[in-house]
Amino acid sequence: MKRIRFALLGLFLGFLAASCSKESSVAFSAMNTAMHITSYGKKSEKANAVCKKRIEELEKILSTTMDDSDIFKLNNAEGKPCSVHPETAFLLDFTLNFATKTGNAFNPALYPVTRSWGFTTGSYRVPSAEEIEKLLALTDIRNVLVDGDTVSLSCGSMLDLGAAGKGFAGDEAVKLLKEKGIKSAILDLGGNVQALGCKPNGKPWTIGLRSPDDDGVPVALKVCDCAVVTSGGYERFFTAEDGRTFVHILDGRTGIPVENELVSATIVAESGLYADVLSTTVFVLGKEAATELWRGSHDFEMILLLEDGSLAYTEGLSDKISVLSDFSKIEIIR
Repeated sequence: MKRIRFALLGLFLGFLAASCSKESSVAFSAMNTAMHITSYGKKSEKANAVCKKRIEELEKILSTTMDDSDIFKLNNAEGKPCSVHPETAFLLDFTLNFATKTGNAFNPALYPVTRSWGFTTGSYRVPSAEEIEKLLALTDIRNVLVDGDTVSLSCGSMLDLGAAGKGFAGDEAVKLLKEKGIKSAILDLGGNVQALGCKPNGKPWTIGLRSPDDDGVPVALKVCDCAVVTSGGYERFFTAEDGRTFVHILDGRTGIPVENELVSATIVAESGLYADVLSTTVFVLGKEAATELWRGSHDFEMILLLEDGSLAYTEGLSDKISVLSDFSKIEIIR
């Protein structure tokens, strides 16, 4: 009798585990990219739908091009104060403070310069040094005033939260999943990956880093409960008539596309927003300055792919990283 009862209990627990691990996925487009959310749990389908709706709401608030978004209204307000959503005020506070901490390497007010290079329109051009210098005056973060939910921009200044929006959306989605009782989920928001918990079986998620040459996965990571975000010049660039290549990530201090030893910068952090802005910042800073930034904080880890074919990663990833390609050199940053 005890064996039968044990067997029935085993069947019941097996059924319970299966029902709790119900898998649901949703794929959609938002924030100018493809997004995919897979979650596990009895309410996973409804939870995914709530996340999709929330991300679409955030796009309408934060988009640079949608004419009813906060950012569009601010960029076209001609210096007049605008009332914005709390999410916009929060993101502006966060990114402006980050700009201050990084000496404007990351700059949410860089849009006038970005637009002049044609990265927002696809009409690529190389602006003159005089034009860039003039536009840089419009990117001073002191031109942006945030007072509660009211924001003012100096005439000519313009905002772009594209380097923070997806990370913030990921954090919001993870928060909603938790509220719905989901303990295991993986979110791919246009290359911004966020893991909620571990896999349903308790094992870490395996995240592959994209090769800049699209020839495989050079590095894989095993992670739980964190965000993994990569920035790289290979994502979008143009070649000028003189043969020079210009990437879409600009140095907020100079207004010029980044040109350093990095091919890509990957950040692993608890927050998707933090990882998002950090990946851009680290790519702008380059290896040496990024290493100093990491040593001064230790609240994130990073993986750097370099132009010379080498790989560098911080020591906190030593037990999580798998190197799958032949690199000219591998350095563990300590």
